[in-house]
Amino acid sequence: MPAPDVPITDGLRGAESACNVQRCLVHVLRNTRVDLTNRPKSEAGGELLGLARRLVRVTTADEDAAWLKELNDWHGRHDDHFKERTTAKQDPMHARGRKWRRTHERLRRAHFRLVRLNRAGVLFAFCDPAVLKSGGPLPSTTNQLKGGVNAVVKRALDHHRGLSEEHMRRCCEWTVYMLTEQPGPMALVTPEHRRTRKGKPVGNDGPMPGTMTAVQEPTDGVDAYESGFGIRKGWVGRST
Repeated sequence: MPAPDVPITDGLRGAESACNVQRCLVHVLRNTRVDLTNRPKSEAGGELLGLARRLVRVTTADEDAAWLKELNDWHGRHDDHFKERTTAKQDPMHARGRKWRRTHERLRRAHFRLVRLNRAGVLFAFCDPAVLKSGGPLPSTTNQLKGGVNAVVKRALDHHRGLSEEHMRRCCEWTVYMLTEQPGPMALVTPEHRRTRKGKPVGNDGPMPGTMTAVQEPTDGVDAYESGFGIRKGWVGRST
């Protein structure tokens, strides 16, 4: 199997040391939204969230450079707001033994995440000319996998609940196999599968006489049968 041009991950770092890796931009946007919320209260937060939303629309190296310039300009405009501090006297409830802390910690975390990913070369690896040996374009998200193959596998397991672990594994293998370009399920059926298997004869599973599970039979000579469909009159406990 030939090596991929650039694998796309949702944040796991196991493959980053072996080859060029592209971080899923949808997951980057999702992490940024967690820090800033959908409605940031500050102007700086709103602009940074807008940058993160435009990130997933980058497709070329020129758009990559333009986006990075916007991120750098954002930092220049909000540098004073970015560096604000809160002293322990101003907020003693959240001092935690520190004399001061960064006022906008979530904003800083969202910004430094973008900077760190870009410096690591995993933010725009999909449009890097050094990576695009075959001419591209390459995907920048894992939507094709999670919305295609993974979603079908999850639905199959959801429709067949109660399977054992081994049966679940076989179910996943079969589901993925049926998504291949030319699946041939009938080719997997061998003559052995067509043979009729003779099952073991089913024995008498009724209660054994003389045991606790046996049905109590009436005494010989006593007619204890009552259909229950006859007309009954009178009150319970009172004779007529």
